[in-house]
Amino acid sequence: MFRARQYVVFFFLAAIFASLLIRLFFLQVLDFNKFSSLAAAQHNRVLKIEPRRGTIYDRFMEPMAVNLDVPSVYCDPRKVKDAEYTANILAKMLDVDQGRLLKKLKKDKAFIWVKRKISGTLAEEISDLKLDGVHFVDESQRNYSNDAMAAHIIGFVGLDNQGLEGLELLYDEELKGREGWRHLVRDAKRQTVLYDESESIPPQNGYNLILTVDSVIQYIVEEELEKIARQFNVKSASAVVMEPSSGRVLALANYPAYDLNSFFDAPKEVMKNAAISNIFEPGSVFKIVAASAALEEGVVSLETPVYCEKGEYKVGGRVLHDFHRYGDLSFLEVISKSSNIGTVKIAKKLGKIKIHEYIKKFGFGGKTGIDMPGEVAGITRNHSRWSRSDITTIPIGQGIAVTALQLARAISVIANGGYLVKPFIVDRITTVDGEIYKEFSPEGKNRILSKKTCQKMREVLRDVVTHGTGRRANSKVYDLCGKTGTAQMVNPKGGYYSDKYNATFIGFAPYSDPVISIAVVARDPHPVHFGGSVAGPAFKGIAEGALQYLERNNK
Repeated sequence: MFRARQYVVFFFLAAIFASLLIRLFFLQVLDFNKFSSLAAAQHNRVLKIEPRRGTIYDRFMEPMAVNLDVPSVYCDPRKVKDAEYTANILAKMLDVDQGRLLKKLKKDKAFIWVKRKISGTLAEEISDLKLDGVHFVDESQRNYSNDAMAAHIIGFVGLDNQGLEGLELLYDEELKGREGWRHLVRDAKRQTVLYDESESIPPQNGYNLILTVDSVIQYIVEEELEKIARQFNVKSASAVVMEPSSGRVLALANYPAYDLNSFFDAPKEVMKNAAISNIFEPGSVFKIVAASAALEEGVVSLETPVYCEKGEYKVGGRVLHDFHRYGDLSFLEVISKSSNIGTVKIAKKLGKIKIHEYIKKFGFGGKTGIDMPGEVAGITRNHSRWSRSDITTIPIGQGIAVTALQLARAISVIANGGYLVKPFIVDRITTVDGEIYKEFSPEGKNRILSKKTCQKMREVLRDVVTHGTGRRANSKVYDLCGKTGTAQMVNPKGGYYSDKYNATFIGFAPYSDPVISIAVVARDPHPVHFGGSVAGPAFKGIAEGALQYLERNNK
Protein backbone atom coordinates (compact mmCIF):
# COMPACT_ATOMS: atom_id res chain seq x y z
CA MET A 1 0.00 0.00 0.00
CA PHE A 2 2.81 2.33 0.94
CA ARG A 3 4.72 1.52 -2.26
CA ALA A 4 1.56 2.11 -4.29
CA ARG A 5 1.31 5.61 -2.82
CA GLN A 6 4.95 6.23 -3.68
CA TYR A 7 4.29 5.27 -7.30
CA VAL A 8 1.28 7.58 -7.44
CA VAL A 9 3.28 10.49 -6.04
CA PHE A 10 6.20 9.69 -8.35
CA PHE A 11 4.06 9.55 -11.49
CA PHE A 12 2.16 12.68 -10.43
CA LEU A 13 5.40 14.64 -9.99
CA ALA A 14 6.77 13.19 -13.20
CA ALA A 15 3.64 14.31 -15.06
CA ILE A 16 3.96 17.83 -13.65
CA PHE A 17 7.65 17.93 -14.56
CA ALA A 18 6.91 16.64 -18.04
CA SER A 19 4.18 19.25 -18.55
CA LEU A 20 6.59 21.99 -17.41
CA LEU A 21 9.20 20.75 -19.86
CA ILE A 22 6.65 20.73 -22.66
CA ARG A 23 5.49 24.23 -21.72
CA LEU A 24 9.08 25.42 -21.54
CA PHE A 25 9.69 23.95 -24.98
CA PHE A 26 6.73 25.87 -26.38
CA LEU A 27 7.86 29.10 -24.73
CA GLN A 28 11.56 28.83 -25.52
CA VAL A 29 11.38 27.26 -28.96
CA LEU A 30 8.01 27.35 -30.67
CA ASP A 31 6.82 30.73 -29.29
CA PHE A 32 10.26 32.31 -28.97
CA ASN A 33 9.69 34.97 -31.65
CA LYS A 34 6.31 35.92 -30.24
CA PHE A 35 7.52 36.52 -26.69
CA SER A 36 10.77 38.06 -27.85
CA SER A 37 8.73 40.63 -29.76
CA LEU A 38 6.56 41.31 -26.72
CA ALA A 39 9.64 41.84 -24.56
CA ALA A 40 11.21 44.11 -27.16
CA ALA A 41 8.02 46.13 -27.39
CA GLN A 42 7.92 46.50 -23.61
CA HIS A 43 11.57 47.45 -23.18
CA ASN A 44 12.22 49.30 -26.43
CA ARG A 45 10.47 52.41 -27.68
CA VAL A 46 11.07 54.47 -30.80
CA LEU A 47 10.18 58.14 -30.28
CA LYS A 48 9.45 60.30 -33.32
CA ILE A 49 11.25 63.66 -33.26
CA GLU A 50 9.57 66.44 -35.25
CA PRO A 51 11.82 68.68 -37.37
CA ARG A 52 11.65 72.44 -37.06
CA ARG A 53 9.77 74.05 -39.95
CA GLY A 54 11.76 76.53 -42.00
CA THR A 55 11.34 80.28 -41.56
CA ILE A 56 9.84 82.54 -44.24
CA TYR A 57 11.61 85.90 -44.64
CA ASP A 58 11.03 89.00 -46.74
CA ARG A 59 13.77 90.15 -49.10
CA PHE A 60 15.67 91.91 -46.31
CA MET A 61 15.51 88.89 -43.99
CA GLU A 62 12.68 90.23 -41.86
CA PRO A 63 10.89 87.12 -40.50
CA MET A 64 7.30 86.68 -41.68
CA ALA A 65 6.62 83.11 -40.50
CA VAL A 66 8.53 81.55 -37.58
CA ASN A 67 8.21 78.70 -35.09
CA LEU A 68 7.48 78.99 -31.38
CA ASP A 69 7.56 76.28 -28.71
CA VAL A 70 4.14 76.00 -27.08
CA PRO A 71 2.77 73.49 -24.52
CA SER A 72 0.39 70.64 -25.37
CA VAL A 73 -1.59 68.69 -22.74
CA TYR A 74 -1.64 64.90 -22.60
CA CYS A 75 -2.69 62.29 -20.04
CA ASP A 76 -1.54 58.86 -18.84
CA PRO A 77 -4.97 57.31 -18.10
CA ARG A 78 -3.37 54.55 -16.03
CA LYS A 79 -2.18 57.17 -13.53
CA VAL A 80 -5.36 59.23 -13.43
CA LYS A 81 -6.94 58.54 -10.02
CA ASP A 82 -10.31 60.27 -10.52
CA ALA A 83 -11.25 60.22 -14.20
CA GLU A 84 -14.56 62.06 -13.80
CA TYR A 85 -13.04 64.89 -11.76
CA THR A 86 -10.08 65.23 -14.15
CA ALA A 87 -12.32 65.21 -17.24
CA ASN A 88 -14.61 67.85 -15.72
CA ILE A 89 -11.73 70.22 -14.82
CA LEU A 90 -9.87 69.86 -18.15
CA ALA A 91 -13.03 70.13 -20.25
CA LYS A 92 -13.91 73.47 -18.68
CA MET A 93 -10.41 74.92 -18.84
CA LEU A 94 -9.55 73.69 -22.34
CA ASP A 95 -13.00 73.95 -23.94
CA VAL A 96 -13.09 70.29 -25.00
CA ASP A 97 -15.97 67.78 -24.91
CA GLN A 98 -16.19 66.34 -21.38
CA GLY A 99 -17.91 63.10 -22.39
CA ARG A 100 -15.36 62.24 -25.07
CA LEU A 101 -12.47 63.07 -22.76
CA LEU A 102 -13.88 60.90 -19.95
CA LYS A 103 -14.25 58.00 -22.38
CA LYS A 104 -10.59 58.32 -23.38
CA LEU A 105 -9.45 58.58 -19.75
CA LYS A 106 -11.09 55.24 -18.93
CA LYS A 107 -9.09 53.39 -21.62
CA ASP A 108 -6.13 51.18 -20.72
CA LYS A 109 -3.56 53.37 -22.46
CA ALA A 110 -0.37 55.09 -21.41
CA PHE A 111 -0.90 58.20 -23.58
CA ILE A 112 -3.81 60.29 -24.91
CA TRP A 113 -3.87 63.83 -26.25
CA VAL A 114 -6.15 66.22 -24.36
CA LYS A 115 -5.46 69.43 -26.29
CA ARG A 116 -2.50 70.48 -28.37
CA LYS A 117 -0.79 73.85 -28.62
CA ILE A 118 -2.34 75.91 -25.84
CA SER A 119 -1.15 79.17 -24.29
CA GLY A 120 1.63 79.14 -21.73
CA THR A 121 -0.60 80.93 -19.21
CA LEU A 122 -3.28 78.25 -19.47
CA ALA A 123 -0.67 75.52 -19.12
CA GLU A 124 0.59 77.10 -15.90
CA GLU A 125 -2.95 77.29 -14.49
CA ILE A 126 -3.51 73.58 -15.18
CA SER A 127 -0.09 72.64 -13.83
CA ASP A 128 -0.81 74.42 -10.56
CA LEU A 129 -3.75 72.04 -10.00
CA LYS A 130 -1.31 69.08 -9.85
CA LEU A 131 -3.76 66.65 -11.44
CA ASP A 132 -2.58 63.02 -11.38
CA GLY A 133 -1.65 61.69 -14.80
CA VAL A 134 -1.80 65.08 -16.52
CA HIS A 135 1.41 66.14 -18.28
CA PHE A 136 2.74 68.68 -20.76
CA VAL A 137 5.08 68.53 -23.74
CA ASP A 138 6.42 71.37 -25.88
CA GLU A 139 5.49 71.32 -29.56
CA SER A 140 6.43 73.64 -32.40
CA GLN A 141 3.72 76.07 -33.50
CA ARG A 142 3.80 78.33 -36.54
CA ASN A 143 3.60 82.01 -35.72
CA TYR A 144 3.09 84.83 -38.20
CA SER A 145 5.02 87.88 -37.09
CA ASN A 146 2.70 90.48 -38.61
CA ASP A 147 -0.66 88.76 -38.15
CA ALA A 148 -2.60 89.57 -41.36
CA MET A 149 0.24 91.10 -43.40
CA ALA A 150 0.86 89.24 -46.66
CA ALA A 151 -1.75 86.67 -45.60
CA HIS A 152 -2.55 85.67 -49.19
CA ILE A 153 1.13 85.23 -50.02
CA ILE A 154 2.31 83.27 -46.99
CA GLY A 155 -0.75 81.11 -46.27
CA PHE A 156 -0.84 78.96 -43.14
CA VAL A 157 -0.23 75.49 -41.69
CA GLY A 158 -2.49 73.07 -39.82
CA LEU A 159 -2.12 71.61 -36.34
CA ASP A 160 0.60 69.19 -37.47
CA ASN A 161 2.60 71.95 -39.22
CA GLN A 162 1.46 70.84 -42.67
CA GLY A 163 1.07 73.62 -45.25
CA LEU A 164 -2.55 74.31 -46.19
CA GLU A 165 -2.52 77.60 -48.11
CA GLY A 166 -0.18 79.96 -49.97
CA LEU A 167 3.57 79.44 -49.99
CA GLU A 168 3.23 77.26 -46.89
CA LEU A 169 1.37 74.81 -49.13
CA LEU A 170 3.36 75.20 -52.36
CA TYR A 171 6.74 74.81 -50.62
CA ASP A 172 5.59 72.42 -47.89
CA GLU A 173 8.16 69.75 -48.83
CA GLU A 174 11.05 72.20 -48.53
CA LEU A 175 9.76 73.91 -45.38
CA LYS A 176 8.69 70.92 -43.28
CA GLY A 177 12.03 69.08 -43.15
CA ARG A 178 12.41 65.37 -42.33
CA GLU A 179 11.42 63.78 -39.02
CA GLY A 180 13.93 61.92 -36.87
CA TRP A 181 13.74 58.92 -34.50
CA ARG A 182 15.15 58.29 -31.02
CA HIS A 183 15.62 54.75 -29.63
CA LEU A 184 14.75 54.48 -25.92
CA VAL A 185 15.24 51.44 -23.62
CA ARG A 186 12.80 51.09 -20.66
CA ASP A 187 12.66 48.97 -17.51
CA ALA A 188 9.73 46.82 -16.32
CA LYS A 189 8.01 49.95 -14.98
CA ARG A 190 8.32 51.55 -18.42
CA GLN A 191 10.75 54.16 -17.16
CA THR A 192 13.44 55.21 -19.66
CA VAL A 193 16.82 53.88 -18.54
CA LEU A 194 18.90 54.26 -21.71
CA TYR A 195 19.07 56.44 -24.81
CA ASP A 196 20.68 54.47 -27.65
CA GLU A 197 22.27 57.15 -29.84
CA SER A 198 23.75 54.62 -32.29
CA GLU A 199 20.27 53.50 -33.37
CA SER A 200 18.75 57.01 -33.47
CA ILE A 201 18.27 59.28 -36.49
CA PRO A 202 18.37 63.06 -35.90
CA PRO A 203 15.68 65.20 -37.57
CA GLN A 204 16.52 67.38 -40.55
CA ASN A 205 15.06 70.84 -40.05
CA GLY A 206 13.20 72.51 -42.92
CA TYR A 207 14.70 74.91 -45.42
CA ASN A 208 14.05 78.66 -45.24
CA LEU A 209 12.28 80.75 -47.90
CA ILE A 210 13.55 84.23 -48.71
CA LEU A 211 10.94 86.12 -50.71
CA THR A 212 11.10 88.98 -53.20
CA VAL A 213 8.43 90.71 -51.08
CA ASP A 214 9.38 93.90 -49.28
CA SER A 215 7.52 94.17 -45.96
CA VAL A 216 7.49 97.99 -46.07
CA ILE A 217 5.98 98.15 -49.56
CA GLN A 218 3.57 95.37 -48.61
CA TYR A 219 2.45 97.47 -45.64
CA ILE A 220 1.98 100.56 -47.84
CA VAL A 221 -0.16 98.57 -50.31
CA GLU A 222 -2.35 97.07 -47.61
CA GLU A 223 -2.89 100.48 -46.02
CA GLU A 224 -3.96 102.00 -49.34
CA LEU A 225 -6.39 99.16 -50.07
CA GLU A 226 -7.97 99.53 -46.66
CA LYS A 227 -8.22 103.29 -47.21
CA ILE A 228 -10.22 102.98 -50.46
CA ALA A 229 -12.30 100.19 -48.94
CA ARG A 230 -13.43 102.54 -46.18
CA GLN A 231 -13.84 105.55 -48.45
CA PHE A 232 -15.66 103.87 -51.33
CA ASN A 233 -17.33 100.89 -49.61
CA VAL A 234 -15.64 98.38 -51.92
CA LYS A 235 -16.63 94.75 -51.62
CA SER A 236 -13.03 93.65 -52.17
CA ALA A 237 -9.80 94.96 -53.68
CA SER A 238 -6.44 93.70 -54.92
CA ALA A 239 -3.09 95.25 -55.74
CA VAL A 240 0.21 94.01 -57.13
CA VAL A 241 3.56 95.83 -57.15
CA MET A 242 6.29 94.43 -59.39
CA GLU A 243 9.83 95.25 -60.37
CA PRO A 244 9.15 95.63 -64.11
CA SER A 245 12.63 94.75 -65.30
CA SER A 246 12.82 91.39 -63.48
CA GLY A 247 9.32 90.23 -62.54
CA ARG A 248 10.09 90.25 -58.82
CA VAL A 249 6.88 90.76 -56.89
CA LEU A 250 7.51 93.40 -54.23
CA ALA A 251 3.98 93.30 -52.81
CA LEU A 252 0.71 91.48 -53.44
CA ALA A 253 -2.35 92.13 -51.32
CA ASN A 254 -6.07 91.59 -51.16
CA TYR A 255 -8.74 93.29 -49.11
CA PRO A 256 -10.21 92.02 -46.87
CA ALA A 257 -7.34 90.03 -45.37
CA TYR A 258 -7.36 87.70 -42.37
CA ASP A 259 -5.18 86.99 -39.34
CA LEU A 260 -2.89 84.05 -40.08
CA ASN A 261 -2.55 83.32 -36.36
CA SER A 262 -6.30 82.65 -36.13
CA PHE A 263 -7.08 81.59 -39.69
CA PHE A 264 -9.71 79.12 -38.45
CA ASP A 265 -12.00 82.09 -37.69
CA ALA A 266 -11.82 83.46 -41.25
CA PRO A 267 -14.49 82.80 -43.90
CA LYS A 268 -13.21 80.58 -46.69
CA GLU A 269 -13.89 83.16 -49.40
CA VAL A 270 -11.59 85.66 -47.65
CA MET A 271 -8.70 83.19 -47.89
CA LYS A 272 -8.86 83.19 -51.70
CA ASN A 273 -5.94 84.97 -53.34
CA ALA A 274 -8.07 87.21 -55.55
CA ALA A 275 -5.07 88.92 -57.19
CA ILE A 276 -4.23 85.71 -59.06
CA SER A 277 -7.49 83.74 -58.98
CA ASN A 278 -10.32 86.27 -59.52
CA ILE A 279 -11.03 87.12 -63.15
CA PHE A 280 -12.90 90.19 -64.36
CA GLU A 281 -13.44 92.32 -67.44
CA PRO A 282 -10.70 94.96 -67.24
CA GLY A 283 -12.37 97.81 -69.09
CA SER A 284 -10.29 100.66 -70.48
CA VAL A 285 -6.97 99.65 -68.89
CA PHE A 286 -6.95 96.99 -71.62
CA LYS A 287 -6.64 99.73 -74.24
CA ILE A 288 -2.87 99.61 -73.74
CA VAL A 289 -2.85 96.42 -75.86
CA ALA A 290 -4.54 97.92 -78.94
CA ALA A 291 -2.62 101.18 -78.54
CA SER A 292 0.75 99.41 -78.29
CA ALA A 293 -0.09 97.18 -81.24
CA ALA A 294 -1.12 100.15 -83.38
CA LEU A 295 2.16 101.97 -82.70
CA GLU A 296 4.26 98.82 -83.14
CA GLU A 297 2.62 97.98 -86.46
CA GLY A 298 2.91 101.57 -87.73
CA VAL A 299 -0.85 102.03 -88.09
CA VAL A 300 -0.77 105.34 -86.20
CA SER A 301 1.59 107.92 -84.74
CA LEU A 302 0.98 109.92 -81.58
CA GLU A 303 -0.32 112.79 -83.71
CA THR A 304 -2.65 110.79 -85.99
CA PRO A 305 -6.12 112.43 -85.90
CA VAL A 306 -9.10 110.23 -85.08
CA TYR A 307 -12.70 111.44 -85.41
CA CYS A 308 -14.69 110.25 -82.40
CA GLU A 309 -18.17 110.76 -83.82
CA LYS A 310 -19.36 113.18 -81.15
CA GLY A 311 -19.81 110.33 -78.67
CA GLU A 312 -22.00 107.92 -80.71
CA TYR A 313 -20.81 105.40 -83.31
CA LYS A 314 -22.71 102.60 -85.06
CA VAL A 315 -20.38 99.69 -85.77
CA GLY A 316 -20.44 95.87 -85.74
CA GLY A 317 -24.15 95.69 -85.15
CA ARG A 318 -24.10 97.88 -82.04
CA VAL A 319 -23.95 101.51 -81.02
CA LEU A 320 -20.76 102.51 -79.23
CA HIS A 321 -20.72 105.47 -76.84
CA ASP A 322 -18.13 107.71 -75.20
CA PHE A 323 -18.63 109.36 -71.83
CA HIS A 324 -17.89 112.73 -73.45
CA ARG A 325 -18.93 113.84 -76.95
CA TYR A 326 -15.49 114.09 -78.55
CA GLY A 327 -14.88 115.21 -82.13
CA ASP A 328 -11.34 115.10 -83.53
CA LEU A 329 -8.69 113.75 -81.15
CA SER A 330 -5.06 112.85 -81.72
CA PHE A 331 -4.16 109.20 -81.10
CA LEU A 332 -2.46 110.25 -77.88
CA GLU A 333 -5.67 111.99 -76.74
CA VAL A 334 -7.81 108.97 -77.69
CA ILE A 335 -5.99 106.89 -75.08
CA SER A 336 -5.44 109.75 -72.64
CA LYS A 337 -9.14 110.64 -72.59
CA SER A 338 -10.11 106.96 -72.92
CA SER A 339 -12.32 107.24 -76.00
CA ASN A 340 -14.00 103.93 -76.76
CA ILE A 341 -14.91 105.06 -80.26
CA GLY A 342 -11.39 106.22 -81.09
CA THR A 343 -9.85 103.00 -79.74
CA VAL A 344 -12.24 100.80 -81.75
CA LYS A 345 -11.51 102.76 -84.93
CA ILE A 346 -7.79 102.14 -84.42
CA ALA A 347 -8.44 98.46 -83.63
CA LYS A 348 -10.42 98.08 -86.86
CA LYS A 349 -7.40 99.35 -88.81
CA LEU A 350 -5.30 96.64 -87.17
CA GLY A 351 -7.88 93.89 -87.70
CA LYS A 352 -8.96 91.12 -85.36
CA ILE A 353 -6.03 88.80 -86.22
CA LYS A 354 -3.45 91.39 -85.14
CA ILE A 355 -5.44 92.39 -82.07
CA HIS A 356 -5.63 88.75 -80.96
CA GLU A 357 -1.92 88.28 -81.67
CA TYR A 358 -0.98 91.12 -79.32
CA ILE A 359 -3.42 89.96 -76.66
CA LYS A 360 -1.51 86.68 -76.58
CA LYS A 361 1.84 88.48 -76.73
CA PHE A 362 0.94 90.42 -73.59
CA GLY A 363 0.28 87.11 -71.87
CA PHE A 364 -3.49 87.30 -71.55
CA GLY A 365 -5.35 84.00 -71.76
CA GLY A 366 -2.49 82.12 -70.08
CA LYS A 367 -1.07 81.81 -66.58
CA THR A 368 1.88 84.03 -65.74
CA GLY A 369 3.62 81.06 -64.09
CA ILE A 370 4.09 82.77 -60.73
CA ASP A 371 5.22 80.43 -57.96
CA MET A 372 1.97 80.60 -55.99
CA PRO A 373 -0.94 78.14 -55.83
CA GLY A 374 -4.35 78.95 -57.28
CA GLU A 375 -3.46 81.05 -60.34
CA VAL A 376 -5.98 81.04 -63.20
CA ALA A 377 -5.41 81.83 -66.86
CA GLY A 378 -8.28 84.22 -67.50
CA ILE A 379 -10.53 84.02 -70.55
CA THR A 380 -9.77 84.89 -74.15
CA ARG A 381 -11.18 83.53 -77.41
CA ASN A 382 -9.35 82.86 -80.62
CA HIS A 383 -10.08 85.44 -83.30
CA SER A 384 -11.73 82.70 -85.40
CA ARG A 385 -14.49 82.55 -82.79
CA TRP A 386 -15.07 86.30 -82.54
CA SER A 387 -18.54 87.56 -83.35
CA ARG A 388 -19.11 90.57 -85.60
CA SER A 389 -19.30 92.85 -82.57
CA ASP A 390 -16.20 91.54 -80.74
CA ILE A 391 -13.92 93.97 -82.58
CA THR A 392 -15.92 96.73 -80.85
CA THR A 393 -15.73 95.26 -77.34
CA ILE A 394 -12.51 93.30 -76.82
CA PRO A 395 -10.08 96.18 -77.65
CA ILE A 396 -11.78 98.28 -74.93
CA GLY A 397 -11.64 95.52 -72.31
CA GLN A 398 -15.07 93.87 -72.62
CA GLY A 399 -15.66 90.22 -73.52
CA ILE A 400 -12.30 89.23 -72.06
CA ALA A 401 -11.37 88.26 -68.48
CA VAL A 402 -8.05 88.89 -66.73
CA THR A 403 -6.42 88.88 -63.29
CA ALA A 404 -4.78 91.73 -61.40
CA LEU A 405 -1.39 89.99 -61.73
CA GLN A 406 -1.78 89.74 -65.51
CA LEU A 407 -2.44 93.48 -65.66
CA ALA A 408 0.65 94.22 -63.55
CA ARG A 409 2.75 92.11 -65.90
CA ALA A 410 1.23 93.75 -68.99
CA ILE A 411 1.97 97.31 -67.85
CA SER A 412 5.50 96.17 -66.95
CA VAL A 413 6.13 95.53 -70.66
CA ILE A 414 5.84 99.25 -71.39
CA ALA A 415 7.80 100.15 -68.25
CA ASN A 416 10.78 97.88 -69.00
CA GLY A 417 11.19 98.67 -72.68
CA GLY A 418 9.21 95.88 -74.32
CA TYR A 419 9.82 92.62 -72.46
CA LEU A 420 7.19 90.23 -71.10
CA VAL A 421 8.60 88.94 -67.83
CA LYS A 422 7.62 86.04 -65.61
CA PRO A 423 6.54 87.16 -62.12
CA PHE A 424 8.10 85.31 -59.18
CA ILE A 425 7.87 85.67 -55.42
CA VAL A 426 10.50 83.32 -53.92
CA ASP A 427 14.03 84.63 -54.36
CA ARG A 428 15.93 81.69 -52.86
CA ILE A 429 15.72 78.67 -50.57
CA THR A 430 18.43 78.23 -47.93
CA THR A 431 19.45 75.64 -45.36
CA VAL A 432 19.30 76.24 -41.61
CA ASP A 433 22.95 77.38 -41.82
CA GLY A 434 22.14 79.92 -44.53
CA GLU A 435 23.67 78.02 -47.44
CA ILE A 436 21.78 78.42 -50.72
CA TYR A 437 19.86 75.26 -51.62
CA LYS A 438 18.09 76.78 -54.61
CA GLU A 439 18.13 80.25 -56.14
CA PHE A 440 15.59 81.78 -58.52
CA SER A 441 16.36 84.45 -61.06
CA PRO A 442 14.36 86.29 -63.74
CA GLU A 443 13.43 83.99 -66.59
CA GLY A 444 11.25 83.83 -69.67
CA LYS A 445 12.11 87.39 -70.70
CA ASN A 446 10.58 87.79 -74.13
CA ARG A 447 10.62 90.97 -76.22
CA ILE A 448 7.16 91.76 -77.59
CA LEU A 449 7.46 95.51 -78.26
CA SER A 450 10.25 97.73 -79.52
CA LYS A 451 11.89 100.22 -77.21
CA LYS A 452 10.65 103.00 -79.50
CA THR A 453 7.02 101.91 -79.12
CA CYS A 454 7.40 101.69 -75.34
CA GLN A 455 8.80 105.22 -75.19
CA LYS A 456 5.79 106.51 -77.14
CA MET A 457 3.41 104.60 -74.87
CA ARG A 458 5.13 106.13 -71.84
CA GLU A 459 4.29 109.57 -73.26
CA VAL A 460 0.68 108.48 -73.74
CA LEU A 461 0.38 107.09 -70.20
CA ARG A 462 2.06 110.14 -68.71
CA ASP A 463 -0.55 112.30 -70.46
CA VAL A 464 -3.34 110.13 -68.98
CA VAL A 465 -2.19 111.21 -65.52
CA THR A 466 -1.47 114.88 -66.31
CA HIS A 467 -4.34 115.74 -68.70
CA GLY A 468 -6.56 112.70 -69.11
CA THR A 469 -8.82 110.44 -67.08
CA GLY A 470 -6.13 109.67 -64.49
CA ARG A 471 -5.59 113.15 -63.06
CA ARG A 472 -6.57 111.94 -59.57
CA ALA A 473 -3.42 109.81 -59.71
CA ASN A 474 -1.11 112.72 -60.51
CA SER A 475 1.67 113.40 -58.03
CA LYS A 476 3.45 116.63 -57.12
CA VAL A 477 6.53 114.65 -56.15
CA TYR A 478 6.99 112.03 -58.90
CA ASP A 479 6.22 111.69 -62.61
CA LEU A 480 3.69 108.86 -62.62
CA CYS A 481 2.24 107.07 -65.66
CA GLY A 482 -0.90 104.97 -65.90
CA LYS A 483 -4.26 104.07 -67.35
CA THR A 484 -7.74 104.09 -65.86
CA GLY A 485 -10.42 101.45 -66.30
CA THR A 486 -14.10 101.22 -65.35
CA ALA A 487 -16.12 98.16 -66.32
CA GLN A 488 -19.55 96.84 -65.41
CA MET A 489 -19.41 93.63 -63.42
CA VAL A 490 -20.68 90.48 -65.10
CA ASN A 491 -23.91 89.09 -63.67
CA PRO A 492 -23.56 85.30 -63.24
CA LYS A 493 -27.20 84.96 -64.31
CA GLY A 494 -26.43 86.67 -67.62
CA GLY A 495 -25.55 90.14 -68.88
CA TYR A 496 -24.14 92.86 -66.66
CA TYR A 497 -25.11 94.51 -63.40
CA SER A 498 -26.40 98.01 -63.99
CA ASP A 499 -25.01 99.32 -60.70
CA LYS A 500 -21.86 97.28 -60.00
CA TYR A 501 -18.43 98.08 -61.45
CA ASN A 502 -14.77 97.14 -61.32
CA ALA A 503 -12.60 100.23 -60.89
CA THR A 504 -9.04 99.70 -62.08
CA PHE A 505 -5.78 101.60 -62.46
CA ILE A 506 -2.50 100.27 -63.82
CA GLY A 507 0.74 102.17 -64.17
CA PHE A 508 4.42 102.58 -63.34
CA ALA A 509 6.86 105.10 -61.93
CA PRO A 510 8.85 107.15 -62.38
CA TYR A 511 8.38 108.15 -66.02
CA SER A 512 12.06 108.43 -66.96
CA ASP A 513 13.32 105.19 -65.40
CA PRO A 514 10.50 102.99 -64.04
CA VAL A 515 11.41 100.89 -61.00
CA ILE A 516 7.91 99.76 -60.00
CA SER A 517 4.78 98.77 -61.88
CA ILE A 518 1.42 98.67 -60.11
CA ALA A 519 -2.07 97.28 -60.69
CA VAL A 520 -4.98 98.23 -58.42
CA VAL A 521 -8.44 96.68 -58.72
CA ALA A 522 -11.47 97.69 -56.60
CA ARG A 523 -14.62 95.58 -56.88
CA ASP A 524 -18.06 97.16 -56.53
CA PRO A 525 -17.15 100.60 -55.13
CA HIS A 526 -20.00 102.99 -54.42
CA PRO A 527 -21.35 105.58 -54.73
CA VAL A 528 -18.31 106.59 -56.86
CA HIS A 529 -17.21 103.82 -59.22
CA PHE A 530 -14.79 105.31 -61.79
CA GLY A 531 -11.32 103.80 -62.00
CA GLY A 532 -9.64 107.21 -62.01
CA SER A 533 -11.51 108.31 -58.88
CA VAL A 534 -11.32 105.08 -56.85
CA ALA A 535 -8.23 103.13 -57.93
CA GLY A 536 -6.25 106.17 -59.15
CA PRO A 537 -5.63 107.70 -55.69
CA ALA A 538 -4.66 104.26 -54.33
CA PHE A 539 -2.13 103.91 -57.17
CA LYS A 540 -0.76 107.35 -56.34
CA GLY A 541 -0.48 106.53 -52.62
CA ILE A 542 1.30 103.24 -53.30
CA ALA A 543 3.65 104.80 -55.87
CA GLU A 544 4.62 107.79 -53.70
CA GLY A 545 5.09 105.69 -50.57
CA ALA A 546 7.09 103.00 -52.33
CA LEU A 547 9.33 105.44 -54.23
CA GLN A 548 10.10 107.49 -51.13
CA TYR A 549 11.01 104.32 -49.27
CA LEU A 550 13.15 102.94 -52.13
CA GLU A 551 15.01 106.25 -52.44
CA ARG A 552 15.84 106.24 -48.71
CA ASN A 553 16.82 102.60 -48.87
CA ASN A 554 19.21 103.14 -51.79
CA LYS A 555 21.07 106.06 -50.24
